[in-house]
Amino acid sequence: MADGLSSRTLLEPNSTRVAAIRSGLRRLQQAPRGITSLPFLSVAEIDLLIADAKGASYRTATPEIEHRGRRVYQDFDVCFPAPRTGAFAALADCLETCLRSADAATGLLPQGIKLNDFAIQRYPAGSRGIGIHRDGRRYHGIVIIITLAGISRLASCSDRAGGGRRRIDDRPGRIVLLTASGFDGRDDEDVRPLHTVDQITDGRLSLGFRYEPEAT
Repeated sequence: MADGLSSRTLLEPNSTRVAAIRSGLRRLQQAPRGITSLPFLSVAEIDLLIADAKGASYRTATPEIEHRGRRVYQDFDVCFPAPRTGAFAALADCLETCLRSADAATGLLPQGIKLNDFAIQRYPAGSRGIGIHRDGRRYHGIVIIITLAGISRLASCSDRAGGGRRRIDDRPGRIVLLTASGFDGRDDEDVRPLHTVDQITDGRLSLGFRYEPEAT
């Protein structure tokens, strides 16, 4: 625990967080690539999450995945499904509450959104990262990526060749929001932004939260 405080004391929803997510959702409604970041976590909260991540069980991710003839490399260790316990449970509850409160004013997300797909990814220094890809159609509304530690680059791209690559600020303390199927009633392919992780010079520890209605 950081400074003797529990995860429930630290990782709580508040008006500042709700306002930040509401602003982020409105930006996503206008953004052609559907990806943005915003400040969310304190140093003490990050420390709690890192401590829990250190105790997780990891396996080597499948080196390459293929879908409809498209191949994407993966060079990291993954804990999936990751346990929704301790600081992770507090964070997931906080995010869900903030998303629902923020969306009451925007109506951009599916009703009853539940972050029921949770993964922890651990990239070693010098890793290739993960190739340019879109998150699967099975995920709805919003995808949340949170970097806890390391030095790397999360970037959005305008095409699968890496054109128009744009770095997203995902430094520890910020969360990244990506639109998913059903956001603002959309179901076109572009609602799922192309993105990649590379330039991993000092490792990377990140969390991913998604909503899969079929799993609820």
